[in-house]
This record gives sequence, structure tokens and C-alpha cells, in this order.
Amino acid sequence: MVSTKRQSAKRKSRKRAGGAKKPSLQQRMKEERKSVYLEAINEAAERVFAEKGIDRSRMQEIAAEAGVSLGTLYAVIDGKQSLLAGIHRTRIHEFLDCIRDASDAHDDTLASHIAALREGAQYFLDRPDFLAMCCRAGFGWAAPFPMSTKGKHVWDKGTSIPRDLFARGIAEGIYVDEDPELMARKMLALKQVDLMAWVEHGMEAPHEEVLDRLERQFIRAFCIHKS
Repeated sequence: MVSTKRQSAKRKSRKRAGGAKKPSLQQRMKEERKSVYLEAINEAAERVFAEKGIDRSRMQEIAAEAGVSLGTLYAVIDGKQSLLAGIHRTRIHEFLDCIRDASDAHDDTLASHIAALREGAQYFLDRPDFLAMCCRAGFGWAAPFPMSTKGKHVWDKGTSIPRDLFARGIAEGIYVDEDPELMARKMLALKQVDLMAWVEHGMEAPHEEVLDRLERQFIRAFCIHKS
């Protein structure tokens, strides 16, 4: 009797150790298919939103641009606002990884800050549809994107990177002595103006020209210029 109970306990222990049951092949294929559809729909939505604006875009147009049926589109997302929030969530996380990696690649504060500035701008230049979509939306980058509380939390994490760099630079005597939070917002506004101008002028200027101008403006606006 005791032996039977022990064997039963061992079987339960092995079952727990094995963890949750792995998804079936059919389930994995379904999830992979959904992921492929979602990527295609997001890319199509960025193109449509960039061309027509968010308010004037229709879900039928997005489905046609993505090459899927309207039913397939609604099987993947709930609606336009859900689609928009998903695009912003994905892009902002990618953007944060980009500027964090650029910043971490340098020990020097100014070099770290300029690298984050340039790589952050490059991220948008490499994604002109997303950039044009953001420009058409009409909100300022110096304030959180109009998303959920969770989205604002991500935005706050992103602004903490330049804010902390400004605080370091002020302590080192590199930057003018102002509120680091305000300086981070001014930097975002400066970046938005330059990138919007690039879009308005047909996205023709070479990326390096845009990045060099941003860097010069950043240094003029925030660095202490010793005579």
C-alpha cells in the first residue's frame, strides 16, 4: 500500500517537473500564421495611415493593402484603435532598444548622448511610413503618445534615457544647468521638427545630412560653449 502511494507521488512529481503540456503542431502553426498576418497588417496599416491619416483610413483599405480578407483582419485585431496601439507598442519598444544600445556602447556622456540621438533619429528615417504616420497624427513628441497608461509607462522609460544623460552631463559641466526632464522634452521636440521637415520635403535629403544637422543643433542648444 505504502509502495503504491509512493509510486503515485513519484508520477505526480514527474508530471509537475515536466511542466505544462507543449502546444500541438496545429496550435503552433495557428500562432505562427497569426503572427505572419499581424506583421503584414501592421506594415499595411502604416502605409495607409501615412498616406491618408488615421481618421480617414478604413479597415477595408488596410485589409486590401495587406492582401488579406476583412474577416482575416478582424480575426487578428479588434479594430483600428487596437491596431494603432499595437503598432505604437511594437515600434516604441524597438525604438527604446535602439537608443539604449546606442547609449550603452559609449562610456563618455556626450558621445553616449549623441549616439542615442543619431540612432534614435535613424530608426525613424529607416521607417518612413511609420514616421509619416506619426507626423500626420499631429501630436507632439515632447508629451506622451495618446495611448493607454501602459503605453505612457513605456514612453516615460524612454525619456528617462536622455533625462539621465542630461543629469550626468550637467554634473560633469558639459550641459547648461537646467531641468533634465525639460531638456529631454526639448530634445524630442527638436528631433520631431527636423524629421517632420524631412517628410514635408519629400524625404529626399540624405540621412547623414539630417543626422549631422540634428547633432549640430543638439550641441548648440544644450552644451556649454567655453570661450
